[in-house]
Amino acid sequence: MYTQIIQSTVANFGRNHIFRPQSLYQPASENELLEIMRRHKGQRFRAASRLHSWGEGIICEDVMIDLRRMNDVRLVEAREGLRADVQAGCQVKRLLVELIRLGNWTLPSMGLITQQAIGGATATGTHGSGKNSLSHYLMAVRIANFDPQTGEPRVIEIDSGPELKCARCSLGCLGIVTGVTIEVRKQYLVEEHFARYASVEDVLSAESDYPIQQFFLIPWRWDFFAQHRRETERPSSLLATVYRVYFSLVFDIAMHLIVIPLALWFPRWAAAAFFKRILPLFVVRGWRVVDRSDKQLTMGHHYFRHLETEIFVPRSKLPPALELFKWLLRHFGGEKIGCPDAVRSQLEATGDWDNIDQHCGAYVAHYPICCRKVAPDATTISMASGGDEAWYAVSFITYQFPNRRAGFFQLMDILVRVAAKSFGARPHWGKHCPIDAATVDAIYPQINEFRHIVAEFDANGDFTNSWTRRVLLRA
Repeated sequence: MYTQIIQSTVANFGRNHIFRPQSLYQPASENELLEIMRRHKGQRFRAASRLHSWGEGIICEDVMIDLRRMNDVRLVEAREGLRADVQAGCQVKRLLVELIRLGNWTLPSMGLITQQAIGGATATGTHGSGKNSLSHYLMAVRIANFDPQTGEPRVIEIDSGPELKCARCSLGCLGIVTGVTIEVRKQYLVEEHFARYASVEDVLSAESDYPIQQFFLIPWRWDFFAQHRRETERPSSLLATVYRVYFSLVFDIAMHLIVIPLALWFPRWAAAAFFKRILPLFVVRGWRVVDRSDKQLTMGHHYFRHLETEIFVPRSKLPPALELFKWLLRHFGGEKIGCPDAVRSQLEATGDWDNIDQHCGAYVAHYPICCRKVAPDATTISMASGGDEAWYAVSFITYQFPNRRAGFFQLMDILVRVAAKSFGARPHWGKHCPIDAATVDAIYPQINEFRHIVAEFDANGDFTNSWTRRVLLRA
């Protein structure tokens, strides 16, 4: 029997959304879910399990479905080879463990963290570095919604055509995702080492040798540390465990224990001094280490509560976009510096130039800006959908308390608006996503196709909330 949770409020990981659904359930099967839907017919449903999203799509006004009890994993035969059938509430970290147990398999793409449920991770376009997003690798999606003819709840499987491209990254708008069939591959090894670069062009020039690299723009130094990565046939390093301990202690824990006080209590010069003089001392460059993919490609980034916006920029426009981002970070950080002509034109184009002075000193960057390449997705509205050009996801993170984030929100509003206008950049659906319907129309060429398919599957808006209706569906 499904579990009904009695509680007044729900809070997401970043504590930027706290809401109160009318009802909250934890079904353990599709049949239980259908029974809940039948009981609450006429109300609106949203699904979540781990609440590891900063976007407004997570907010539920009526009936919230927590899928964490639906977490089974099994391998199945397909014409193209083995696939994994995964229930939507399965956490990515559990999925990785199960795939190893079932024959030393793994996922074809992997995000920085593994706390999310696979349903939410794919529905919002979660990605790794150098590969497509997880959504791209879905071969089928199972969805619970209402039959448009009978009005009764049902479960259907979508496995082809434009409907599959839409379902791969749907933000829950087609119905409750109950499971996915995803490509898998044999476990593989990754070689990794750090290097420093003065310009983004130099970092990008190394991409052919290190196709799954990621790199970091270091605030107040404004240079780059690249985490060079590539698949390898070499055996695991003897010191791989030592490297993992070093990486976890320095980057997952110690850096945060320094950065968080800098964000909360110290003046700007302290953050600048840390990144200019201290952080580089802890980055061991040239230490080449080979280890299993799921160990090399993930971090303990979830250990400390934070808020994040991530902006996807086409590769050809990444250098000028980073120039815009750097100037805004310096300006918001209190530096009184001249504005490059190109940046001024970009701010003028959105009407932000006239008021830009009032933001000087409003927010001090206190965390490295991570950049990751994402290959184009075969989806309708994932951030890397459409075209044949790769995208770069640029992450902005704050560790300030929820009641002290006004400056960060002001910066992100401008960054997203100007980057969308100037570069066609797209904010991540699952992160803090300050975007309106007009901008969505401008940067997603397939948005009308998405709306048409959603209308076929959910004509009554049973699986929407106020944000999806306003921003995605114009309903």
